[in-house]
This record gives sequence, C-alpha cells and structure tokens, in this order.
Amino acid sequence: MIARRGTVLVAVMVIISLSALAAGVLLYRTRAEVTAATAASRGEQAYFTTRAGLARTMAVLTAAGGDPAIWTDNPDLFRSQWVCNDGVNDWFFTIYAYNPVDPEVLRNGVTDESSKVNLTFAEPDTLMFLPEMTPELVDALMDYRDADSDTRPEGAEQDYYDQLPFPYLIKNGPFGTVEELLLVKGFTASIVYGEDYNLNGLLESNEDDAEATFPTDNADGLLDRGLLGVATVWSYGPNVSIDGKARININTGGDFASAGLSAQTREFIELYRKEGKSFKHPADLLDLRYQLQKKQGKLKVGTWIESGVGSGELPEVVDRLTVQPGKIVFGKVNINTASAEVLAALPGFDPDLAEQIVLLREQLDAPAKETVAWPYTENLLSADRFKEIVPGLTARSWQFHVRCVAYGWPCGQYRVVEAIIDMAAKTPRILYQRDMTRLGMPLAIDVEQEQMQR
Repeated sequence: MIARRGTVLVAVMVIISLSALAAGVLLYRTRAEVTAATAASRGEQAYFTTRAGLARTMAVLTAAGGDPAIWTDNPDLFRSQWVCNDGVNDWFFTIYAYNPVDPEVLRNGVTDESSKVNLTFAEPDTLMFLPEMTPELVDALMDYRDADSDTRPEGAEQDYYDQLPFPYLIKNGPFGTVEELLLVKGFTASIVYGEDYNLNGLLESNEDDAEATFPTDNADGLLDRGLLGVATVWSYGPNVSIDGKARININTGGDFASAGLSAQTREFIELYRKEGKSFKHPADLLDLRYQLQKKQGKLKVGTWIESGVGSGELPEVVDRLTVQPGKIVFGKVNINTASAEVLAALPGFDPDLAEQIVLLREQLDAPAKETVAWPYTENLLSADRFKEIVPGLTARSWQFHVRCVAYGWPCGQYRVVEAIIDMAAKTPRILYQRDMTRLGMPLAIDVEQEQMQR
C-alpha cells in the first residue's frame, strides 16, 4: 500500500512539474510573441515615419520653386523632425546627404539628380571623365545600353554574357539604376560604390583603413563615393520655360513674338532658315551675323544680317526657345548644382572652367541663375566658349535623391529608406524607393535636439 502511495505521489509530482514546465514554455512563448509583435509594430511605426519624411520633402520641393538654397541644406525642416508620440515613444525623422562643403558632417537636405551625369544619355567622351572609367569600361557600358549587336573594340555584346557561368540577357536599353552597372562587363562594387560601404555619406573607420577591414580602401582620409556620387539614370524634365509654357522649336518655327523676341530677331531666324540653315542650340543666336547666299526679297546676295541677340536678350532666348523635339528633355546637367568634378566631364569644359563656374555661382542670387545664360551675362565666358558648353546644361532640376532615417525614442527602433522623388509631373511622385535599414544606423542621434524639437 505504501509503495502504491509512493508511486501515486511521484506521478502527481511529475504531472505538476510537467504542468509547470508547460506553463513556463507558454509564458515564454507568449512573452516572445508579445516582444515580436511590439518590435513589428515599432518597425511599422518607423516605416510610416519615413513616409512622413518623404511627404515633408515633397512639400518643401513644391514650395522651393527651383531654389536650391531651400532644399540643399535646411536643418530647420529636415533634421530631428518630430512626427508623433504613440503613447510610449516619440518618433522623429531626419533627411541627410553627403556634404561636399564639409565631408565630415552630413547636410540635412536632398540631392538633385540633374547635378550628375546621366549614364543612359552621356556620350563616351563624357563617361571617360568619370571616376575609375577606362576605355574598356566605356565600351562595355555603351554596348550594354545600345540597341544594336555590334561589339565595340573593347566592349561586350550578348555573346559575351552568354558564355558566363550564369548567363543573362543584357538591357540593350536605358539603365534602371546606377547599380545596374554591376551587370556590365568589368564593373565592380568598388567602382560603383567607392568606399562608402554603408552609403551614409561619411567616412567611417572601416572605410579608411586600407585592407584591415571590409571594404578595401586607399586610407587617404577622403571618402570615395564611386560612380554613385557623380552618375544618375533619373535626370529629365519638361521642355518648358520658367513660367511653364512650352518652348518654341527654333528650327521648325512657331509664334516667336510670344517668346518675346524682337522683330529683328524674328526676321533673322526666318531668313536664316530660308537659307537652309539650322540651329544646334538657341544660344547660337548670340552675336550671330550671317551673309546671305541667296536673294531674299529685297535683300541682295552678300547682305549681312544680324540676330539682334546680345547679353540682354540671351536669358529670354535660352529660356523660351529650344531645338529639342518633343515635350521631354533628357540628361541635361544643372549648372547651378553640379560639382566641379561633374562639370569638368561635360563637352567644352575643363577643370579650370568647372572650378570658375562653381566659385562664381556662389556669389549670385537665385534670380541671376534662373537660366543657363549667366556664365555669359556675368562676363565669365566669351560668346564662342559659351555656345560650346551650353547644349548639355539646364538651370533646373526635377528629380531628387532622398535618404531618410526615422527613429523612436527611447525604444531605439529605426528605419532607413532612400527614394527618388519626381517633381516633373503635376503631382509629386516617388519613382524609386528601397529599404536601407540593413546597412545600419547612418548617423548619431542627438537626444537633446530631439527633446527640443518635441
């Protein structure tokens, strides 16, 4: 009997232990699920805070009216911006970007894509001036994007990619992202990304220690941002004047009077075209004289005619007229925002002129830079030199690269996204967006600043 009672007691103790264990497991799983749900909820809150950051950016770009001073570096609108309190945490966002003025400190603003060279439309001579580019890389890039199957001397068409261990079809068309270069023969991550491993625009210790840690770098104390820092695939805009009116094609004709052109200039354009001539750019009219080769009405052969376009008329001419067919213009570089490195790669430029352009524009106010005429009207260039550089330039930008980090305090949850915002349509829109949270927190959080903003 005693043995039976002992057996029962042991069984009861086993059952109690198993029940306690099951309860513990259930409690652990419940807590784990609550923790996971909380983390997921905070992750979603962080994501929607980044959306608030992108919405703020669109609003600022809409109000800016094309003035880079408003969106280039504006901590009051873009740094430590409080969004909401969810009952536990305060949520903030910061818009950040590489700072060419002080590379050791991030700026709070966006980057216009027209400040870079467009990989889809740039000519080989321009591509050759970009960082790390070689004739082999330029030929491979051109073969990848062009529609034909003719292999350039040092390039590669589809037959090369068919022989790879893992073959794939090449684009034979416009690039979708700059990082698509990684599919092009010869291009590597170091060429595309440079040393900026976490894409935050700052030189980190592991990006300045040679081969000690990943990534490999040259340990020169300067951040190499690779092609991502100077190249784009997003630059385009409507072919309209500052007031939003469609430009008139100087080679096909139109109501030139509505463009504000004088009677002398209108007559010159008409006679010039009757002679079978065409314009490569509206700026060709600047100080242009032409000797008639045919009798035109009462004007005899050999008569000299003048365009009547000088420094005073040039801004209106380059703003109102065009030689581009269609409603969209692709791949122009913004002379008001491009770096000296980018400008130096463009046709007609050299490093000295690029530096002069950058230095002079810092002294000009926004109205003076509304059109591409200012290098001439400010007496920096001769008429001939100006005509040489102006075809690849614009004075406005329509697409903007945004990096936004959202974070909660005191939980520490964060989310990082980058996006391309397009302002060319009637309503701002996001052309491209990706999550960059996996690359880590891109900047230090200033708790004091957060509390002040709150």
